[in-house]
Amino acid sequence: MFIAVLICSLFWTSLFGQEPVALTKNFHFADGVYLNMAQLQANQPAFALDSLEVLHFTNPQTSLTQVDAIVLKKSKEQLPLNEVWAICLDGVPSIRIPQQDIHRELPNFAALKLRGKICFYTFPDYRKRTIRVAAYNPLTGRPFRQGNVERVEEVIIEKMLNFQTGEVADFTVDNLLAWIQDDPLLVETLTELPRGEQQEKLFKCLLIYVDRNPVYLTRNDE
Repeated sequence: MFIAVLICSLFWTSLFGQEPVALTKNFHFADGVYLNMAQLQANQPAFALDSLEVLHFTNPQTSLTQVDAIVLKKSKEQLPLNEVWAICLDGVPSIRIPQQDIHRELPNFAALKLRGKICFYTFPDYRKRTIRVAAYNPLTGRPFRQGNVERVEEVIIEKMLNFQTGEVADFTVDNLLAWIQDDPLLVETLTELPRGEQQEKLFKCLLIYVDRNPVYLTRNDE
Protein backbone atom coordinates (compact mmCIF):
# COMPACT_ATOMS: atom_id res chain seq x y z
CA MET A 1 0.00 0.00 0.00
CA PHE A 2 2.83 2.38 0.92
CA ILE A 3 4.59 1.70 -2.40
CA ALA A 4 1.37 2.40 -4.31
CA VAL A 5 0.89 5.73 -2.54
CA LEU A 6 4.53 6.66 -3.17
CA ILE A 7 4.26 5.82 -6.88
CA CYS A 8 1.05 7.85 -7.14
CA SER A 9 2.69 10.81 -5.39
CA LEU A 10 5.68 10.71 -7.73
CA PHE A 11 3.35 10.52 -10.73
CA TRP A 12 1.38 13.62 -9.74
CA THR A 13 4.56 15.50 -8.88
CA SER A 14 6.07 14.76 -12.30
CA LEU A 15 2.79 15.62 -14.00
CA PHE A 16 2.15 18.96 -12.32
CA GLY A 17 5.63 19.97 -11.19
CA GLN A 18 7.23 20.19 -7.81
CA GLU A 19 5.34 20.23 -4.55
CA PRO A 20 4.21 23.71 -3.40
CA VAL A 21 6.82 25.50 -1.29
CA ALA A 22 5.58 27.11 1.90
CA LEU A 23 6.78 30.61 2.73
CA THR A 24 8.13 30.36 6.27
CA LYS A 25 9.80 33.00 8.45
CA ASN A 26 13.20 31.46 7.63
CA PHE A 27 12.65 31.02 3.89
CA HIS A 28 15.49 32.34 1.72
CA PHE A 29 14.45 33.96 -1.56
CA ALA A 30 16.62 33.95 -4.67
CA ASP A 31 18.95 36.94 -4.62
CA GLY A 32 18.37 39.49 -7.34
CA VAL A 33 16.05 42.20 -8.60
CA TYR A 34 12.27 41.73 -8.74
CA LEU A 35 10.24 44.03 -10.97
CA ASN A 36 6.81 43.16 -9.53
CA MET A 37 5.00 41.26 -6.81
CA ALA A 38 4.25 38.28 -9.04
CA GLN A 39 7.96 37.58 -9.46
CA LEU A 40 8.44 37.59 -5.70
CA GLN A 41 5.45 35.30 -5.22
CA ALA A 42 7.10 32.85 -7.62
CA ASN A 43 10.62 33.42 -6.20
CA GLN A 44 11.84 34.22 -9.71
CA PRO A 45 13.81 37.48 -9.92
CA ALA A 46 13.94 39.27 -13.26
CA PHE A 47 17.70 39.61 -12.82
CA ALA A 48 19.86 37.32 -10.70
CA LEU A 49 22.22 39.10 -8.34
CA ASP A 50 25.35 37.59 -9.90
CA SER A 51 24.46 39.28 -13.20
CA LEU A 52 24.35 42.72 -11.58
CA GLU A 53 26.55 45.32 -9.99
CA VAL A 54 24.54 46.88 -7.19
CA LEU A 55 25.82 50.11 -5.64
CA HIS A 56 24.08 50.22 -2.29
CA PHE A 57 24.40 50.70 1.44
CA THR A 58 22.41 48.75 4.04
CA ASN A 59 22.02 50.23 7.50
CA PRO A 60 22.46 47.28 9.89
CA GLN A 61 20.37 48.98 12.58
CA THR A 62 17.32 49.85 10.46
CA SER A 63 17.68 47.17 7.73
CA LEU A 64 17.07 49.97 5.25
CA THR A 65 18.94 49.67 1.95
CA GLN A 66 19.77 52.76 -0.07
CA VAL A 67 20.48 52.05 -3.73
CA ASP A 68 22.60 54.37 -5.88
CA ALA A 69 22.59 52.31 -9.08
CA ILE A 70 22.01 48.82 -10.47
CA VAL A 71 24.10 47.95 -13.54
CA LEU A 72 23.92 44.90 -15.79
CA LYS A 73 27.42 43.40 -15.86
CA LYS A 74 27.38 42.33 -19.51
CA SER A 75 25.84 45.37 -21.18
CA LYS A 76 26.83 47.96 -18.55
CA GLU A 77 23.27 49.22 -18.87
CA GLN A 78 21.68 50.76 -15.78
CA LEU A 79 18.30 49.52 -14.64
CA PRO A 80 15.75 52.31 -14.02
CA LEU A 81 15.45 52.30 -10.23
CA ASN A 82 11.83 53.45 -10.35
CA GLU A 83 10.99 50.14 -12.08
CA VAL A 84 12.59 47.99 -9.38
CA TRP A 85 9.91 46.64 -7.05
CA ALA A 86 12.21 44.73 -4.69
CA ILE A 87 15.81 43.70 -4.26
CA CYS A 88 16.85 40.53 -2.48
CA LEU A 89 20.18 40.28 -0.67
CA ASP A 90 21.28 37.24 1.34
CA GLY A 91 17.86 35.65 0.89
CA VAL A 92 15.89 38.54 2.43
CA PRO A 93 13.78 40.66 0.07
CA SER A 94 13.53 44.42 0.55
CA ILE A 95 10.68 46.28 -1.13
CA ARG A 96 10.96 49.79 -2.50
CA ILE A 97 9.38 52.48 -0.35
CA PRO A 98 7.25 54.91 -2.39
CA GLN A 99 8.94 58.29 -2.63
CA GLN A 100 5.97 60.05 -1.03
CA ASP A 101 6.30 57.86 2.09
CA ILE A 102 9.92 58.63 2.94
CA HIS A 103 11.85 61.88 2.95
CA ARG A 104 15.05 60.73 1.23
CA GLU A 105 16.42 61.56 -2.20
CA LEU A 106 17.69 58.15 -3.30
CA PRO A 107 15.48 55.03 -3.59
CA ASN A 108 15.23 53.14 -0.33
CA PHE A 109 14.21 49.52 0.21
CA ALA A 110 12.85 48.12 3.48
CA ALA A 111 13.60 44.51 4.42
CA LEU A 112 10.69 42.16 5.07
CA LYS A 113 11.56 41.37 8.68
CA LEU A 114 8.68 38.90 8.92
CA ARG A 115 7.74 36.84 5.89
CA GLY A 116 4.53 34.88 5.52
CA LYS A 117 0.92 35.34 4.45
CA ILE A 118 1.25 38.79 6.00
CA CYS A 119 4.75 40.28 5.83
CA PHE A 120 5.99 42.99 8.17
CA TYR A 121 8.55 45.73 7.64
CA THR A 122 9.61 49.02 9.18
CA PHE A 123 11.59 52.08 8.17
CA PRO A 124 12.60 55.34 9.86
CA ASP A 125 11.40 58.68 8.58
CA TYR A 126 11.14 62.26 9.72
CA ARG A 127 7.60 63.50 10.24
CA LYS A 128 6.08 66.75 11.48
CA ARG A 129 4.18 66.64 14.75
CA THR A 130 2.14 69.41 16.35
CA ILE A 131 2.62 69.79 20.09
CA ARG A 132 1.14 72.16 22.63
CA VAL A 133 3.71 74.28 24.49
CA ALA A 134 3.32 76.79 27.28
CA ALA A 135 5.45 79.47 28.98
CA TYR A 136 5.07 79.63 32.75
CA ASN A 137 5.32 82.52 35.17
CA PRO A 138 8.20 81.61 37.51
CA LEU A 139 6.48 83.38 40.44
CA THR A 140 3.01 81.82 40.17
CA GLY A 141 3.84 78.63 38.26
CA ARG A 142 0.89 79.35 35.97
CA PRO A 143 1.07 79.46 32.15
CA PHE A 144 0.84 82.95 30.68
CA ARG A 145 1.33 82.00 27.03
CA GLN A 146 0.34 78.86 25.11
CA GLY A 147 0.48 77.79 21.50
CA ASN A 148 0.95 75.00 18.99
CA VAL A 149 4.41 74.32 17.64
CA GLU A 150 5.39 72.03 14.78
CA ARG A 151 8.42 69.85 15.35
CA VAL A 152 10.15 67.39 13.06
CA GLU A 153 11.15 64.16 14.72
CA GLU A 154 12.29 60.71 13.68
CA VAL A 155 9.62 58.04 13.86
CA ILE A 156 9.53 54.35 12.97
CA ILE A 157 6.91 53.58 10.34
CA GLU A 158 5.40 50.08 10.62
CA LYS A 159 3.86 48.49 7.54
CA MET A 160 2.46 45.13 6.50
CA LEU A 161 2.32 43.50 3.08
CA ASN A 162 -0.27 40.98 1.97
CA PHE A 163 1.83 38.36 0.18
CA GLN A 164 -1.12 37.09 -1.86
CA THR A 165 -2.45 40.43 -3.12
CA GLY A 166 0.50 42.81 -2.82
CA GLU A 167 -1.60 45.23 -0.78
CA VAL A 168 0.30 47.41 1.71
CA ALA A 169 -1.23 48.91 4.86
CA ASP A 170 -0.18 50.57 8.08
CA PHE A 171 0.39 48.07 10.89
CA THR A 172 -2.53 49.00 13.13
CA VAL A 173 -5.07 47.06 15.18
CA ASP A 174 -7.95 47.83 12.81
CA ASN A 175 -5.97 46.98 9.68
CA LEU A 176 -4.68 43.70 11.09
CA LEU A 177 -8.19 42.70 12.18
CA ALA A 178 -9.41 43.35 8.63
CA TRP A 179 -6.67 41.11 7.21
CA ILE A 180 -7.07 38.13 9.57
CA GLN A 181 -10.79 37.50 9.18
CA ASP A 182 -9.99 33.97 7.97
CA ASP A 183 -8.78 33.18 11.52
CA PRO A 184 -11.92 33.78 13.63
CA LEU A 185 -10.33 32.55 16.85
CA LEU A 186 -7.49 35.05 16.61
CA VAL A 187 -9.93 37.82 15.66
CA GLU A 188 -11.94 37.04 18.80
CA THR A 189 -8.82 36.97 20.97
CA LEU A 190 -7.52 40.31 19.67
CA THR A 191 -10.94 41.98 19.81
CA GLU A 192 -11.52 40.99 23.45
CA LEU A 193 -8.23 42.48 24.62
CA PRO A 194 -8.33 45.95 26.24
CA ARG A 195 -7.36 48.64 23.74
CA GLY A 196 -3.99 49.22 25.39
CA GLU A 197 -3.12 45.53 25.33
CA GLN A 198 -4.20 45.23 21.70
CA GLN A 199 -1.39 47.51 20.58
CA GLU A 200 1.08 45.92 22.99
CA LYS A 201 0.37 42.39 21.73
CA LEU A 202 -0.26 43.26 18.08
CA PHE A 203 3.01 41.87 16.73
CA LYS A 204 2.60 38.67 18.76
CA CYS A 205 -0.84 38.21 17.19
CA LEU A 206 0.71 38.66 13.75
CA LEU A 207 3.30 35.98 14.54
CA ILE A 208 0.53 33.60 15.63
CA TYR A 209 -1.43 34.30 12.45
CA VAL A 210 1.57 33.68 10.19
CA ASP A 211 2.36 30.41 11.97
CA ARG A 212 -1.23 29.16 11.74
CA ASN A 213 -1.98 30.30 8.20
CA PRO A 214 0.72 29.22 5.75
CA VAL A 215 1.02 30.67 2.28
CA TYR A 216 2.71 28.99 -0.67
CA LEU A 217 4.89 30.31 -3.45
CA THR A 218 3.17 30.30 -6.83
CA ARG A 219 4.45 28.60 -9.96
CA ASN A 220 5.51 30.72 -12.88
CA ASP A 221 6.16 28.68 -16.02
CA GLU A 222 6.58 31.64 -18.36
